[in-house]
Amino acid sequence: MWTRQAIDAAIDRRAQERSGVSAGLLELDDHPGRRLLDGAKLSGVTAQAWERASAELAGLWTVFEAYQKVLDRVAAMRGGPKTRLGDRELAAMADLLTGRSVALPRQAVPFERRGLLDPASTQDLLTLDEAVESMTRTYDVVKKVAVDAESAWNRLLEPLDELQARVRAARATADQVGAGADPVFGRLAGIEAQTSDMRRQALSDPLGMVAGSGAGTPARVARLLGELAGVQAELDQALLARTEFDQRLAGVEEVIVLIARAEAEAERVRGEVREKIAAPRLPPASAAAAHLRTKVAELQRERSGQSWTLLGRNLTALEKNSRVILENAQKRVGQVRAPLDRRDELRGLLEAYRARAARHGVSETPALAAAHRLARDLLWSAPCDLAGAEAAVRHYQAAVGAALPSMS
Repeated sequence: MWTRQAIDAAIDRRAQERSGVSAGLLELDDHPGRRLLDGAKLSGVTAQAWERASAELAGLWTVFEAYQKVLDRVAAMRGGPKTRLGDRELAAMADLLTGRSVALPRQAVPFERRGLLDPASTQDLLTLDEAVESMTRTYDVVKKVAVDAESAWNRLLEPLDELQARVRAARATADQVGAGADPVFGRLAGIEAQTSDMRRQALSDPLGMVAGSGAGTPARVARLLGELAGVQAELDQALLARTEFDQRLAGVEEVIVLIARAEAEAERVRGEVREKIAAPRLPPASAAAAHLRTKVAELQRERSGQSWTLLGRNLTALEKNSRVILENAQKRVGQVRAPLDRRDELRGLLEAYRARAARHGVSETPALAAAHRLARDLLWSAPCDLAGAEAAVRHYQAAVGAALPSMS
């Protein structure tokens, strides 16, 4: 026989239990994963999982409402501290607290599942403990779906958010550059489409993506980020070309002026070399300045008709090419002048060897005088036979070397 003290203890325990269940359900109701599942347009595996979990959650609330009715009824029967309770009241409350008092709504039995004498509906009756066990099982199932969905969303959307932010930045740059038929715009559109498609799939079916097709999402995102970096670089170059086109083209023209000066100097020296050196071996003449001026004119004409991405690439290539050509043109001046420099070097060597011979008093010997005269005539004649002069200087050098030991 239940005593009043036992009834009160059971009521207190059930009240604490009720508070815990209520708090858990409210926490589940406020969970980010559950709210996202409720608000998203789901598909695939996630839609199926949440459809089942939603039905389970609705059933959980149904059980909870029936469970609360029993506890409310017991509390009403118990009354206040001064309420007198007889054996009949104590027995009734004990029956509610321990018996199958949790009455769930009646469920219709489909016609095809009923026999001739079967009822059209049935009703499940649970004890309070059975109701708590049922709610706990259902709670765990629904919570797992919500937690797994939130985890999948976070895993998928974090890299996709970064990708989308960079795609938007690239699109902003593209809008500044302006529309065009350059392939870079098509590549950007393709990346945008792939990003949107992955994001749509991630939002609608995170569980399916994580379990199946989405397993490769990080690799796909990494690949698209790499492609996007190239697109962004081209767009940045195009935007720079658009904003600094005139200034940069003027810089190219200044380099062309220097190239033209170097080419003119090379041709002036070429004429002098041909006049003073017999059959010189010279590098071919260059007309790079005229060619570059043609390229500049083409860029100026294309400015109104081509996309800035292509103009940017062409302008950058022209800048690099013109600097290389300037360096080569300046080197060519020295290459063209080389025969004259070699003649002057040989003249200096000849006079140095003659001075050495003079210090030893052998410069006027017939053999050395004749060898010096031959080399000097070759070096100071125009056009100069440079090969013959070089051989004559070597001969004079050898003669001086042979004469000095005999006088020591």
